[in-house]
Amino acid sequence: MIKRILCLIMSIAMLFTLSACSSRGADANLYFPIDNDPGYLDPQVISDPGAKNIIANCFEGLVRLDSEGKIEAGYAEEWKVSPDGLTYTFKLRRDGKWAIMSASEDFLGENFRETFDSRVTAHDFAFGLKRALLPETLSPGAKNLFSIKNAELVNSGKLSPDELGVKATDDHTLTITLTQPDPDFLYVLLEPECMPCNEEFFEATGGRYGLSTRFLMYNGPFYMSNWADDAAITLMSNDDYYDFKHVKPYSIYFSINAEQGSRLEKIKDKIYDVAPLSTEQAQKLQKKIGYTVEAFENGLYCLAFNCQDSALSNVNIRKAIASSFDRNLLYSQLGEGSVGGIIPPSMLLSGSKYRESAGSISLTAVPDPKKLLEDTLAKLELDYIEVTVLCTEAEEKAVRSVMQNWQATLGVKFNVFVETATADEIRTRISDGDWQIALTDISFPHLTAFNGLLQFTTGNSENILGFEDKKYDALVGAIKTASGFDTSISATKEAEQYLLDSSVIIPLYGSPAYYGLGKGVDGVIFNTTGDVVYFRDTVVK
Repeated sequence: MIKRILCLIMSIAMLFTLSACSSRGADANLYFPIDNDPGYLDPQVISDPGAKNIIANCFEGLVRLDSEGKIEAGYAEEWKVSPDGLTYTFKLRRDGKWAIMSASEDFLGENFRETFDSRVTAHDFAFGLKRALLPETLSPGAKNLFSIKNAELVNSGKLSPDELGVKATDDHTLTITLTQPDPDFLYVLLEPECMPCNEEFFEATGGRYGLSTRFLMYNGPFYMSNWADDAAITLMSNDDYYDFKHVKPYSIYFSINAEQGSRLEKIKDKIYDVAPLSTEQAQKLQKKIGYTVEAFENGLYCLAFNCQDSALSNVNIRKAIASSFDRNLLYSQLGEGSVGGIIPPSMLLSGSKYRESAGSISLTAVPDPKKLLEDTLAKLELDYIEVTVLCTEAEEKAVRSVMQNWQATLGVKFNVFVETATADEIRTRISDGDWQIALTDISFPHLTAFNGLLQFTTGNSENILGFEDKKYDALVGAIKTASGFDTSISATKEAEQYLLDSSVIIPLYGSPAYYGLGKGVDGVIFNTTGDVVYFRDTVVK
């Protein structure tokens, strides 16, 4: 408790200090809210959205995003790809340096600045990738790396990490060999699990890596100067960064505040410079002169099925329900929706928007859903099934219209009920497995269409719907073996269509993410899906 109080006092003091010395324009102090204290900031382990944004600004990978959201050189000044697309050879810059906190001397030694090799080398990137794939690391992003040779076998413990297709041939040359070509591999390298990790420093922390400012080193535009528990995390411009002369902000203040309802007013009051907003807040801010709203089509609002439920685990029962679902009954009361499939428009394939290239897909409905349901129930020796639909109170009337149509179409062997809850309560119920059918939003916290589909494969920690299907797993795996853009599009679309026809998700609306930018705020870099924000070029005019 005493620690928390002292940290809070330090945080408040720093807030007033930063406010007092803030100069708008270059060298500004920026303020950005995150929902919660991450607890730890180990790049190879994090999954929390706030933590991802902090890591994205404190670390830099082999490549980075430019102001247009395109891949450009990061710590790798150049790279070559072999003609077969399997081998990437990165040449690292020689002026890369780790920023190390003075407080780290208690485990590095008081003369660490003379004895510790602070260069950022190819060995650091190799160790980071190997560590992400070690089974004991439990990295949530490990599956993003499975296109690397032997990655899946290393992750399962069947091979040593020394057999991974990642080699530091010298201090400034890194070679990564893939099992099959991956047109989106450079975008994968933006993910936190691909950030460098110095093995000597990591071992010296004694299992405390990422637990505080002193148990981290930083190779990005900023370093973490203060971590006040449950209050704020402050980043300062990193003078050891190779490109520090072009880093615009003096500091970034990540305010820990889950009260999303206050964010719009705090942007208008110049308390926040950039903040995630709800749809309603974004619509209000768009009407204000001088403010900017950025939208990212990275989510999906849908009717989702719990595939671990005793009744809904049967694909034919799900198909009967999905094929007799009239989405127009929802649209007539909740407004029109327009989605082209399961994968949102922001997601990439070979650096291009997948949805634009693949076009729209729709459910292949069964011709007689009532007969399919009755035949399936007879095989299962069931007289009827009962399901409950979770929705918000505002959606209840529309859902009851859908229920009436369901019962009229499917008959007396299908009994359906409705239960209302808040959107947050519905998400919690889904996370806990305490649900059957729900109107909910599903996020896709990845850049690529492949990883968007990967999150529904068997055993994936992000597979909140509990879908398990060997054929689907194989179809997703086949995406990685597809050669050429057209073949990759076709393989991805086939897997997406199979997932849709398996009646796991009925897409209804796009669920965009919004960010509000204060007056004069410019130079914010977002990744394609909007889940990561880079501040190195941000100014306040």
